[in-house]
Amino acid sequence: MEIVITMAGFGKRFKDAGYSVPKYMIEAKGRTLFEWSMDSLKAFRRATDRYTFIVRKEEIAGVFIQEKCEKLGILNYDLIEIEAPTDGQATTAMLAGRYWDRGDGLYIYNIDTYVEPYKLVPEEIRGDGFIPCFTAEGEHWSFVRLENEETGRALEVREKKRISEHCTLGAYYFRSCALYEDLYNRYYSDGGNLEKGEKYVAPLYNHMISEGMEVYISSVPSGYVHVLGTPEELDEFIKC
Repeated sequence: MEIVITMAGFGKRFKDAGYSVPKYMIEAKGRTLFEWSMDSLKAFRRATDRYTFIVRKEEIAGVFIQEKCEKLGILNYDLIEIEAPTDGQATTAMLAGRYWDRGDGLYIYNIDTYVEPYKLVPEEIRGDGFIPCFTAEGEHWSFVRLENEETGRALEVREKKRISEHCTLGAYYFRSCALYEDLYNRYYSDGGNLEKGEKYVAPLYNHMISEGMEVYISSVPSGYVHVLGTPEELDEFIKC
């Protein structure tokens, strides 16, 4: 499986809060946010799993990623450093296309969430698309409305509009990299379909659903999900 970690954002809220290092290098409880978030994917350390990390170009980014990957047992990976931010996570993920095998499954993740180890596992993945979810308060998530609560089949995905209690936790699976490329190129081809000026991953599932493809969710108990996307969320994690 191709696992793409998008971590090339500005991290503006953390800089405004006084942090001077890239977000993924920030430490909490003796570990960096990179290490916490990668622990979410401990079950994805198989010989067939290949990681691509996409970061802003920083003087020590390559050394940092190498040291942490060795420590975490991530041995099969590539690093992409970009000079400037893209127009959204969906575009950032596309940059990994230079490395991936188009026939492999694609799993996109970021460093904004720590899910306790082995609560995300490859064995639970099914369908043409798959979205791990949890429950949380607020409107600042992507939400999934289900066709059937028992089967977990998705009917609609909306960015920052609370259409259900199922909040995406930042992990997105597609049956193949080729499918993702096709969806991205068709959905965003005319410059439309932007959400607040950005190209998000989650809305691509609506395109899949409209074409009869099967998209499913899983539900991770909220107690196992620790959100690290803002200074306030990080402070809450440190206190718990």
